[in-house]
Amino acid sequence: MDPIDAKILNLLQEDCSRSLAELGRAVGLSTSGVNERLKRLRARGDIRAYVALVDPQALGYATCAFVQVAVEGQENEQAFLAAAMDMVEVQEIHHVSGEFPLLLKLWARDIAHLDDLLNNTLKVQTGVLRVQTSVVLSSPKDHVTGLNAKP
Repeated sequence: MDPIDAKILNLLQEDCSRSLAELGRAVGLSTSGVNERLKRLRARGDIRAYVALVDPQALGYATCAFVQVAVEGQENEQAFLAAAMDMVEVQEIHHVSGEFPLLLKLWARDIAHLDDLLNNTLKVQTGVLRVQTSVVLSSPKDHVTGLNAKP
């Protein structure tokens, strides 16, 4: 990755709706030059997606929680992951080290909805041993910010 690619990536992370012309002006390239670089960056997997980050509260989800889960056995864990991936409330799933190998970030409409998700959807999955939940009280930084791309 050269310095121009890095600058393009940094600009897109700030605002992915920037036009090719705007990107070109910022990095000193033609529109077609920027387009070719973007094609190459996408083909290499350096750009995974262009997305709109929607405020969950605008969709009626007011309660955020992090849920740590321990599941017994690989087959049960795979089944649990498949079920969790199908839940619209689950925004992120991470396999982590420690006592609880799965970490989920989820959004619920309210505490009652969170309680229902935990007790009637997650905890009832086959092989679930333990679940530990932390409800988010505030989020001083709760938006995707990109890592600075370096050449």
